[in-house]
Amino acid sequence: MSRTNIQSDRESIYFILSVIISVLIYVLAAVSIIGIAIALAIFAFLLFTNAVMLGTIRGNGVRIHERQFPDVYERVKILSAQMEIGRVPDVFVVQSEGALNAFATRFFGRDMVVLYSEVFELAREQGQDELDFIIAHELAHVKRCHVWKNLLILPAGFIPFLSTAYSRSCEYTCDRHAAYEIQDAAAAKRALTLLGIGKKAYAEVNEDAYREQIHTESNAFVWLAEVLSTHPRLPKRIQSIDWFSKADVKFYQPKHGRIALGAVAIALALSLAYAGVLGVFATTSAIADSFLPEFDDAFYDEMYSIEGETPLMAAAAAGDVAGVEQALADGEDIHAKDSEGSDALMYAVHWGDPEVIQTLVDAGAKVNTSDYYTTALAVAVMYEDYESAKLLIENGADPTFEGPDGLSAIDEMGADSEEEFMEMLEQGY
Repeated sequence: MSRTNIQSDRESIYFILSVIISVLIYVLAAVSIIGIAIALAIFAFLLFTNAVMLGTIRGNGVRIHERQFPDVYERVKILSAQMEIGRVPDVFVVQSEGALNAFATRFFGRDMVVLYSEVFELAREQGQDELDFIIAHELAHVKRCHVWKNLLILPAGFIPFLSTAYSRSCEYTCDRHAAYEIQDAAAAKRALTLLGIGKKAYAEVNEDAYREQIHTESNAFVWLAEVLSTHPRLPKRIQSIDWFSKADVKFYQPKHGRIALGAVAIALALSLAYAGVLGVFATTSAIADSFLPEFDDAFYDEMYSIEGETPLMAAAAAGDVAGVEQALADGEDIHAKDSEGSDALMYAVHWGDPEVIQTLVDAGAKVNTSDYYTTALAVAVMYEDYESAKLLIENGADPTFEGPDGLSAIDEMGADSEEEFMEMLEQGY
């Protein structure tokens, strides 16, 4: 195994493309105040959620150090020194509920390696070489500054497939780097195998048959699942170790022709489905438009009509002075109440129309009226409709008059006295 072949051929290409795109997005954001604000908000949100997640790990996970699993910590120190990592990263083990994984990250300036408990237990079950590979793989992410680079190229994540392609290339690189550091390609392949089948049966897996799935399990959906993933397929990662170690094995290739045909078929099916959805939507909209006005009227009547509402109340709510005058001329009872206890004046106050309010007061409406909840004056204060409130007071409304809820207009204003209430009303708050 040669150090010169460690880095994946495509990692630098994808990284450069991601940097270019990210810089362009940063520049576009910089020329717009709104763009800067949005970018900063997104960045702050991601940092916050990541910090909370890592805080949970640091608070609940078991940290590996000289007094906690010292044998494993010693291996971390040795590998860190071997890989020329200046400061040994913090290592935590967290309960994984059967999942097999590990990852590298940073927490307020400190590099971290997080091991899932199922992976960590390998060290307790004579799988030290496999655990060394997994630890070395995560240390390789630290050594190669992949965490920092991912933050730098964060905007490139908006480009379909690019960020995941870069991530997969990084995984190939770290696999080879870890295999080189432990100088044990077989252990590296076993460690990758256990991620696919678990720590109990991985030793019994036929490696060649597993790698053969690169060819046999090769179709558009398998390909799509991989290009959308941050990690390559495990058989391909194992074969990459074989290539790196120059193993004398049979190498398998995906069926590119079948994948291409399948991708075309998927794209065509999605296009037809999209066109069908548009057609159904257009047809449905046309049908809906034919009866929508009637539906809207029926919906409004059902949702907003109140039992006992009179034409006078409806005119007051609509701000229709002429309608109010006509209803009064027709002999409607100005003191009639609906099922909520509201009379016409309450309707006018709720809708904030001083002209209608004055018309009703001139016609004999009681200014100290209320519904089943509160008073007319309290409603005006609650809505900060101080013009209507002043009009009611000028016509004799009492600020101390309490409604069924036990509150007066003074209470709604937050005043301590009637004098303070009047001062606040005059000042408009």
